[in-house]
Amino acid sequence: MFIHCIPIKCYLSRILSAVFLILLGIFNASAESTAYIKKLPRIALLGDSMTWIGGDSCQNPTGWSYILKESGIAGNIDVYARSGATWTNTERTHRNPSHYSEILHDDNVVYNQAIRLIEKADTCLVNPDIIILFAGANDAWFASKRPGIYEKNNSVEKYTVSSDPSSVTTLEGSIQLVCDILQLKFPDVPLVFVTPLQMSKTDSETIFRVSDIIEKTASLKGYPTIRPDRETEISHAQEAKSPKYTYDGVHTNKEGAKILGNYILNYLLSYQNPSKTDN
Repeated sequence: MFIHCIPIKCYLSRILSAVFLILLGIFNASAESTAYIKKLPRIALLGDSMTWIGGDSCQNPTGWSYILKESGIAGNIDVYARSGATWTNTERTHRNPSHYSEILHDDNVVYNQAIRLIEKADTCLVNPDIIILFAGANDAWFASKRPGIYEKNNSVEKYTVSSDPSSVTTLEGSIQLVCDILQLKFPDVPLVFVTPLQMSKTDSETIFRVSDIIEKTASLKGYPTIRPDRETEISHAQEAKSPKYTYDGVHTNKEGAKILGNYILNYLLSYQNPSKTDN
């Protein structure tokens, strides 16, 4: 018996050593995989139906977020957008991040999407690496429902999460409010603003007016804005006459989504990979 115990112990020792090496290899491979995944940014999307139509999982090819997901540029894409949302708050807007609506509503505003993002980050301890804010179509389309939209914002102080959204009823002020609360929570996270597309429901000049305010306000806060209203071939004239890149004159079809998605994707790629000639 004693003679045979020695090789059994050796075999057990070898087996245990092999198992340890295998587990160590798996752990190292997993660590490398995790490290790789972390190199891909986690992107948060805020906005209106032009972002929401891609779906929360970005699986609908009529939405530009589908192009973003398929590109593989992001490790995760978290969608907070809602159909019917506006930038501009009203006197009846409340802090109400749990509100759900797919139509115009006082609480269906980008502000509440930002609050929901902040609360999720606090709860799940997961922060975005990039935040894309794409709204403004409903501000232009339903400007009469947002009476203070074009007024000048008189506040010079920075807003906080305790600021009352019902006291900020201009387009400019509503954007400033969202910028400030996101900047406080995510000071090192870049915000990228996207202006609304031209569409059949309102003239291009109204879209330009809203987009100019978005760009100016974002710039004052130190953030970039990209302008698909001016820099893509999707136009009010075309979509009002006979929809080509939208299925209803407003929301993109697959072709429109490709145009818009690639436009946004190309910006993000250039943002993440600046030209070496800049050095």
